[in-house]
Amino acid sequence: MYKEKIKGKILKAVVDSSEQLNHLLINKNSVFYKFDFTTMKYDYMSDSILKLTGFSKDEINEKGFSSIVKKIVKDEKSNYKIDSDKEIIEEHILNYLIESKNKEPKWVEDISFLSRTKENKINYSIGVLVEITELNELISNLYNEKNSLNSILNLAEIIFIITDNNNKITFINEKGLAFLDYSKKEIIGKQISDLIHDDKKSKENNRNIIEILIVNKSGEEKIISWYKKDEKGEKDELLFTLYSGLDITLRKKQEKVQHIILEILEESNTEANLQEFYKFIHDSVKKLMPADNFYISLYNQETDTLTFPYFIDQIDSEAPPKKFGRGLTEYVLKTGKSALIDKKTDDKLVKEGKAEMVGTPSMIWLGIPLKIQDNTIGVLVVQDYEKGSTYTEKEKEILEVISYSISRAIERKKVEEERDKMIDELREINASKDKLFSLISHDLRSPFNSLLGFSEILTNEYDSLTQEEIKEYLKVINETSKSLYGMTSNLLQFSRFQMGTFEFNPVKISLKRAIQKSLKMLKGNVLKKQLNLLLDIDQDAEVLVDEDMLNSILQNLISNSIKFTKRGGEIRIYTKIISFFNEPHQIEVYIEDTGVGIGKNDLKKIFKGHVHSMPGTEKEYGTGLGLLLVKEFVEKNGGHIKVKSKLNEGTSFVFSFPIAK
Repeated sequence: MYKEKIKGKILKAVVDSSEQLNHLLINKNSVFYKFDFTTMKYDYMSDSILKLTGFSKDEINEKGFSSIVKKIVKDEKSNYKIDSDKEIIEEHILNYLIESKNKEPKWVEDISFLSRTKENKINYSIGVLVEITELNELISNLYNEKNSLNSILNLAEIIFIITDNNNKITFINEKGLAFLDYSKKEIIGKQISDLIHDDKKSKENNRNIIEILIVNKSGEEKIISWYKKDEKGEKDELLFTLYSGLDITLRKKQEKVQHIILEILEESNTEANLQEFYKFIHDSVKKLMPADNFYISLYNQETDTLTFPYFIDQIDSEAPPKKFGRGLTEYVLKTGKSALIDKKTDDKLVKEGKAEMVGTPSMIWLGIPLKIQDNTIGVLVVQDYEKGSTYTEKEKEILEVISYSISRAIERKKVEEERDKMIDELREINASKDKLFSLISHDLRSPFNSLLGFSEILTNEYDSLTQEEIKEYLKVINETSKSLYGMTSNLLQFSRFQMGTFEFNPVKISLKRAIQKSLKMLKGNVLKKQLNLLLDIDQDAEVLVDEDMLNSILQNLISNSIKFTKRGGEIRIYTKIISFFNEPHQIEVYIEDTGVGIGKNDLKKIFKGHVHSMPGTEKEYGTGLGLLLVKEFVEKNGGHIKVKSKLNEGTSFVFSFPIAK
């Protein structure tokens, strides 16, 4: 009697489950039924049978449902033992063609659960009839067009699982087995919790339907919308739990991708700068897939160079700009197509001469072109140095979907940033122009006043002056003339550069010889202040730069260190080689002094177009144009410059150039 109650509850739960799934998968025209094999009549049949067949339940019972079935094309069944002593439950799935009352042909899928005794006596069945006429027509059309039939059929999968009071699986239908990738032997007796991903919280709605993350045998994560129902006995003890579910992984993934696309487009309309926007893109991609090694590369067609405005990598710390070469990034740019490249494919491309090895090889590399219309503006890349299975066609398709939005957003941000930069530059140019004229009128007047004053004394009072006084006055005139020469030279160079008349002729130059040449010209100033000069220059380093510009850079920076270092102080000049992808790529030149240093406020303005002049430790003159020239000349030659300083401790200027090859 107890087992009969459990059997009845299981069958009732199946009906309840099917009714709940009606909200998810089955349309309102589906027909639920219970058929009694003792009376050979339908005990229950939902009213929608009238719409499906044109007959009422009573008419169906009177003439027999088989009388309207014209063709059976599918008959599948599976046996599962619910009770080892007496009971067997059979699942039947039938597809057949029926003829309705008004002679209309319709295709129907019949999913039923049949109760059979051990003596092979059939008691009754419970099931659902679903019209699949439109689906069959769609499948037929797709078949004629040679599209995938299975992908359509899989959309209709319903999974049924029954667990006992210990949460062990006692029943699962064939579609559930196919979905989870397990055999019947592997899944029966398994804990339901083994399939549920613990670190994802279930979401429950008001119909007792929950969304949970399932991990199948292959390790794939899938999101299932489940109806879960606990059946309890007379003493409120748990008898079994019925799960029935629908795979919503694809829908959830599409929703997530669409949500991220909207977030990227919204972020592109904010005031975030490009660097902040690149980081936002990186964070967005990380929501969809692993992205510990991620970079965005942009191509400048005019200069034929690649830049890496955003570069995050576990092995390489940075990626400086480089000429267009034959790396994988360039391979994607040239083809304009996405590339999923494992170690084997990489070796093949190198062997065929289509690419060359650059940097640390990865186990899997995925590059997606960033395009505006038909123009490829850059490449978005993710890679993994350890696991070759991290990225597949699935990840490639996801990035391809969002790449267009990323391209448009980057282009918009670039235009906005260039516009803002141009506005700021125009403001700074106007401010610098006003300041420049002010400084010229003020700073040039001082040395000229000095020259005029001492020359006037020599002219009018020469006969009354001693030899020592004459010598001292001539020395002052000489030093002042040198300062004036340097000031007017910088002014001339600055004006020529601003007007675009400064010729640019890069040649291969030994950096050590260029530094020694500048020091020779400034030797008198070093000796005068009794400065300690330390040199550590790479003997073989050669750079491709304009010689006049390099001389101006060195003379301005070294003379600045001399100017602002007190008598007896120290100046250190040394170089460092910077490697990229295990190859020498850049050389950095350090000019450090123990001088008076630069205050924080002035340090922020030093390379931003603010013309600022200060006298040296021994009242040396200047126009403040030297550092502006240095910055312009360094960048013109493809280098970078930065400065660190602390008041009363000294200043360090660092500039870099690409190494000549």
